Amino acid sequence: MPSPSGIFETAVRNSSGSGPEGGAPAAPSRAIGNPDPAALAPMPEPVSAAENPVAAAENSERNPLGDSPQAAVGRRILSTAFVRITPGGNLTVELQSGRILVLRDVVLRRKDYCGMQVAESPTRYCGRYAEVAAARPGGN
Repeated sequence: MPSPSGIFETAVRNSSGSGPEGGAPAAPSRAIGNPDPAALAPMPEPVSAAENPVAAAENSERNPLGDSPQAAVGRRILSTAFVRITPGGNLTVELQSGRILVLRDVVLRRKDYCGMQVAESPTRYCGRYAEVAAARPGGN
């Protein structure tokens, strides 16, 4: 059985025309592993995200709820701590006012979050994302 490289070389030799005298231009001879230089695209230069106007449009696509910047930050803080909670675990949330809540059975909803307070008298608490200053898994 002939080698694949021999078939390729034969095909290149047979496909090359007779040159300028025969009317057909000569096909460029390409060796295996050498790409056609015209097929290489130029490397894009790095661009700062602060200078990129597309980043602002993409950012609005990432926030389809139309949250305020403060609510978007609060949602990110709370969701980051939320994914670290073990089943049946607590979530400690510090609000902008300085109040600290320890919640269990937390549910993150579209505009707010809710959970049962772990205190002397357990009550349901629902708050807005814009009120969140810090959050961490665990608590008393």
